[in-house]
Amino acid sequence: MRTISLIKNKYIFLESIMKSETNHSSIIRPNNDLFNRKLFISKTNFQNVCWKCGIEQGISSLFCDKCNALQHPKEKENLFKVLSMEEDFKMDEGALKNKFRKMQSLIHPDKFSNRSSAEQSISEEYSSLINKAYNILQTPLKRAEHLLELKGQKLDENDKIDDPEFLMEMMSLNEEVEEAGDNKQLLKNLFEKNKCVIDQLEKEIEDNFRSNSIEKTKKNVIKLKYFISIHNKINKILRELGVTD
Repeated sequence: MRTISLIKNKYIFLESIMKSETNHSSIIRPNNDLFNRKLFISKTNFQNVCWKCGIEQGISSLFCDKCNALQHPKEKENLFKVLSMEEDFKMDEGALKNKFRKMQSLIHPDKFSNRSSAEQSISEEYSSLINKAYNILQTPLKRAEHLLELKGQKLDENDKIDDPEFLMEMMSLNEEVEEAGDNKQLLKNLFEKNKCVIDQLEKEIEDNFRSNSIEKTKKNVIKLKYFISIHNKINKILRELGVTD
């Protein structure tokens, strides 16, 4: 009985501490003590309040309206939201580049060399996240894979095309590339032919996403990976032969 009573008392004590922290969370202020600062940041990292002054922030706020402190990224998983782009396979590449450059001009670590170590750390994290988002969203294949992942359909290395006819087509295409050797014109022709297939697949993937045909999308995205592999192979050979245009 004594053991049960001790456990119960400890539980009541811990519960009172948690309630006390909750009641005072809105007035927590960081000070110069490193431990308290890290504790404060950890408490507010995923709340919609400024980690530094505790003032409520807008959903898209990069900086606090009151103290001008750089805020933690409010979104990390959905890379479209990271760059405030529409969640769609069709992408305005110019708008994407402008959004990327604008955000990096505001939060790049070089801008925070004279700020606190906390803001420098947030800047490094945010800048890295923006780079990741841009690198993925600017590439059709990676963008399609990310969209599938957001729909709970993440592709992995085990996802293959179970279509003998298609696999034979890929083998034949690879053989054509190998047989072309260092024939620049033949390689260019193969490159252009392959690029047309890629363009058509990307159009089909766009339509698949619009109609929410997930299985067709997955199949076409996997096919796209094959043709992009051929694309990269031909491009590498041409560059080695001095053809860069």
